[in-house]
Amino acid sequence: MWQSYVVQGNEITKLKDKLKMLKGDLKGWNRDVFGNLHTKKRDILQEIENLDCQDVYDDPLGSARLERVELMSRLRENDSKIVSLISQKARMNWLKYGDSCTKSYLK
Repeated sequence: MWQSYVVQGNEITKLKDKLKMLKGDLKGWNRDVFGNLHTKKRDILQEIENLDCQDVYDDPLGSARLERVELMSRLRENDSKIVSLISQKARMNWLKYGDSCTKSYLK
């Protein structure tokens, strides 16, 4: 991908312009691949609730149960991504602001 960015100028200008292009591509990738995790979770929960409201006895093949298992799997995967995202944000905050308990000892 990096090689596909064609820019003109000196080396610093090329790097700056390529990083700008990469930032745009990464934002698009994030939006398309991950999307809003909390919105996805809400949608999955709504689908599960809709299945729960259906009459399961009218489903002789059990397809509603299989769909529910698939939705639960997607929900677990989405929750895992949310936990990972929160953990990464907490780590960034810790690196940026430090630990308030040890800050006074370092002076």
